[in-house]
Amino acid sequence: MRRIDPKQIQLIHIAKEQRGLSDVEYRDLIAGQTKGQKTSSKDLTYIEADAVINYFVKTLGFKIVGRDRRSRRKYAHAANVVAMPSRDQLDLIDNLKVQIKWQLQDGFQRWLAKYIKTDRVRTAAQAQRAIEGLKGMIKNQIPSPLRGEGQGEGDHAE
Repeated sequence: MRRIDPKQIQLIHIAKEQRGLSDVEYRDLIAGQTKGQKTSSKDLTYIEADAVINYFVKTLGFKIVGRDRRSRRKYAHAANVVAMPSRDQLDLIDNLKVQIKWQLQDGFQRWLAKYIKTDRVRTAAQAQRAIEGLKGMIKNQIPSPLRGEGQGEGDHAE
């Protein structure tokens, strides 16, 4: 598993301070997100740290604010420039897709073709859409009966 990124550790500690968590509350939060396995941010994996940061953002209302947003705007890409996906994005996609129980052996490729409209991730925008889509699938994945089970149940004689 990929280790936590130093920027993630920094974000977690900023979120802890911004939300006013005590050390005990902070360690309980990490333990809760790792099923009791870890209590320190430095021991987290990249995906576990992402889950902790998402918990701070979605549940505790942590706001990630850049120092100077105006300086980023001047580096925006021209309309004809396409950003390539980063190694981090591609690694995250690989980590997320193995967490999903695909019904077909080529399930990921089929999903990519249907929802991202490509045979492989070529741009940063496609990578972001794939990451968010895979996260949603993991969140909503519920064990479902095999296709075909339960057919004909309405045909029973009363």
